Amino acid sequence: MIQVQWINQARKLNEEQFRHLVGLALHESVSEFMKDQQSCYEMSECMKKLKSKSDSARLKSEIKRLNTIIDDKFKQHQIESSYTIEVLSKADKQPHSRCFYYSMQKALSDDKAMLNVYFDKREKNLLDSMGTMFMASLIAIIILFSLFGITVLSLMRDKKILGRTTDLINNIAHEFKTPMASIALACGMLKREKVLSQPENVAHYSDIIDTENNRLRSQVEQLLKLACIERGELKLNANEVSIHNLLTECAACLDIHLKEKQGQIEYELDASHDCVNVDKDLLQDVFKNLIDNAIKYSGVHPQIKICTESKNDQLLVSISDKGIGMTREEQKHIFDRYYRAQTGDIHNVKGFGIGLSYSKMIVDAHKGTIKVWSKKNIGSTFTVVLPLS
Repeated sequence: MIQVQWINQARKLNEEQFRHLVGLALHESVSEFMKDQQSCYEMSECMKKLKSKSDSARLKSEIKRLNTIIDDKFKQHQIESSYTIEVLSKADKQPHSRCFYYSMQKALSDDKAMLNVYFDKREKNLLDSMGTMFMASLIAIIILFSLFGITVLSLMRDKKILGRTTDLINNIAHEFKTPMASIALACGMLKREKVLSQPENVAHYSDIIDTENNRLRSQVEQLLKLACIERGELKLNANEVSIHNLLTECAACLDIHLKEKQGQIEYELDASHDCVNVDKDLLQDVFKNLIDNAIKYSGVHPQIKICTESKNDQLLVSISDKGIGMTREEQKHIFDRYYRAQTGDIHNVKGFGIGLSYSKMIVDAHKGTIKVWSKKNIGSTFTVVLPLS
């Protein structure tokens, strides 16, 4: 507001200075013109008569002489704006347009005689005269608004990340609490003599501890790997891997979860070339995340389809489900860190909200891309594109 006020004030000062110089120049011009009394008399007579072409020609000649004097005076006062003049008497209709007026009463002995000066593009000339001040102020305003906008966007982004981080901490607490409770319960049961006397019970509770421990370790490793990727410390241990074999291995790892929901996986492995130079462990995490999501978000009886295709020196891997799907707004943020699509109950679907973000970072590290197509209550398809070369 201060910058705008300064610009407006500078404009007013320039306009006042301009009007003062024009008034001074016109006063000197009319005084110079009045030194030739004969010219003044002839102009006055011509303006009263204007009955013949000779009168009109003589009037134009005198106005041209006056215009020459005005031009010289304007140059002396450094007024460079283009202009036109006219001399009007009381019989003429005075213009309504904005112009500079100067009385010709003394020169023409006519109370209503008036010299009018019109300046072309007057506003533009005023702005040009402000020059550096105007440009500097304008640049300052643009910079100020840009910094303000960046600050607001940064605050909004930080607020969003803070909210998601809070959700992540809540999810971590919940996800860790369940296996830790199971481990504590199993350990407590192993301390009982009745359980220790039965080997099958010892093996059962030992399996529970081992399973829950592996679950905790997997979750911690995923968080650590994500932090490592964000710091740029990820090192790929690349080897030639058969993607078809890798997909079946990943599906086998999640077979228990699939059977619990009485679901099935359909394969269409049509890629003619499926061997890609990748980090097997990291890419295994990607496919496990995508298949696991397809199972989790499919409700009862998941119907999952895994397809591969070779196209333009690229291998396309698609994992589709017929689950709850996503809205367009959710698809925009699905690869954002800590983002989780709302499912009504925050713990209805397990996870930290980092799986897809983590997967995208791994795919990007392999010079590939990951895309999503989804429609609410229809299903989702995630496509991983990897370069064959």
